Amino acid sequence: MKGLLFAALALALPAAAEERTHDEVPFAVAGPEGFGISSADGASRLITHWLLQSDFRTFVGPDKPTPDRDAFVLRFAGVRLDATLARSFRAMLFANFAQNQVFLLEGWIEARLAPWMQLRAGKFLYPISEERLTPAIALPFVSTSVSAMLLPARDTGIELLGSIADDAIDWNLALTNGAVPGGPGDAVGDSGKDVVGRVFVRLFRSVGVEPLRQLGVGVGASTGWHNGTPGNGRLLTLQTYGGQTFFSYSPAATASGRVQRVVPHLVWGFGPVSAYADAVWAREQISGVEVPSRAWSAIVTCVLTGEPAVPLSFVVPRRPFDLAAGQPGAIELVAGAGEVRIASRAFPAFANPNTAMRGMIVHGAGMNWYPSRGVALLISYGHQIFSAAGTVPARPDENTVITRLQLVL
Repeated sequence: MKGLLFAALALALPAAAEERTHDEVPFAVAGPEGFGISSADGASRLITHWLLQSDFRTFVGPDKPTPDRDAFVLRFAGVRLDATLARSFRAMLFANFAQNQVFLLEGWIEARLAPWMQLRAGKFLYPISEERLTPAIALPFVSTSVSAMLLPARDTGIELLGSIADDAIDWNLALTNGAVPGGPGDAVGDSGKDVVGRVFVRLFRSVGVEPLRQLGVGVGASTGWHNGTPGNGRLLTLQTYGGQTFFSYSPAATASGRVQRVVPHLVWGFGPVSAYADAVWAREQISGVEVPSRAWSAIVTCVLTGEPAVPLSFVVPRRPFDLAAGQPGAIELVAGAGEVRIASRAFPAFANPNTAMRGMIVHGAGMNWYPSRGVALLISYGHQIFSAAGTVPARPDENTVITRLQLVL
């Protein structure tokens, strides 16, 4: 695997050296792709994006968590820099400055080896499913699906990626440090590595069957070998959409061997309606015992104002908001459901059944308003039902409403 990746890197220089001629382009760039500067031939450019998210989170219903944590939160205040050099090399830095902290979400360098293949090194989105490869700002709910709780968001390593068959097939193959779901993606806990792969196919992309053109089916998988310590168990922790921890392993439990995941996923869109669904089957060795976990989710969206719905994509209003002209922008309804479960063998040896729930079922709904390109107001409601291990009482249902005002430039 490592030999393949380094051999591919050696091919980058000839690809970068190809001579091309292009019409001159403006020095300054300003528009949907961001704000920045460009060389005269457009081969090299630096683009800046600003991203802001301000949330208000509240709990509703009779059983609010204690303490009640209703709050206004500046969830995200960051900048993304995209650089291109000679069309064959790219780099990206993505940082968040919210809550008086500086956190590097992504940072990578990419070389174009061939029209159908790129090589990327650094910290990047975990390439196992279509949702995990989608920026969070494009998701229809204020958070990811339930299935994503069992998957790392980002990881650090080296990746080959590309498209073939006229972009009908996307593929990824990566060697990473092996991030823990819910972790930052750049903490190195041991010398183990993950091999991550994905294939995503749009069979009807170029055919005349319009309702099937946006149908995409894929499968991703990862495998690795990891060992934790009592101070760093390298094990997942699950939180509700209101930020309440409902599952965690005991401090003495540690990762002790193989970690494997399989993730089939599907997206579809036609007219103003889109949908995506996925499932996760995972298993890992914990203190010498294999503990499986699983999750599934399904989400449907409908743009009431008639704009085309592209799966896992930000809605762009056909006409920006103008109250005097009677133009509302774009309005979208969202509905979804999902479930996550941890195998019973985790209890009570590795997780305390009095505090760690065995599973959670979620029903969600939302309404999103897009007054202009890059601006969104999202309102998401989630009803979360918990199940406990054995005869222990389950924690009360949790109902959350999160409102987010979002700006992307």
